[in-house]
Amino acid sequence: MSQPVTVEVTVRGVARTVHREQIEAAASRLTPVHGSTALHHSWYALVGGGLHYVGALAAAAGADVDVRTARLLLHDLGFPVMAYAWTRATVAAPHPDHG
Repeated sequence: MSQPVTVEVTVRGVARTVHREQIEAAASRLTPVHGSTALHHSWYALVGGGLHYVGALAAAAGADVDVRTARLLLHDLGFPVMAYAWTRATVAAPHPDHG
């Protein structure tokens, strides 16, 4: 299934179209996060070979939205979205969908 190349999002009450290419260009300007800069329980999107905070990535693409909206925007454009869990307690806790 092919992913859409544009998604509509509302930014401070104004409807905007965000293009997949805008996200890819934003990722190329941002420094990817890594083990020493990642924040526990933060949300990330994989763009190219780098992980980026979803909020920073969306903002750099011109869609300065809340984290939930950024996650959905990036997901809808076909980018893998994930959360970082580095403590043993978080990793050991069951995911609600996994039992």
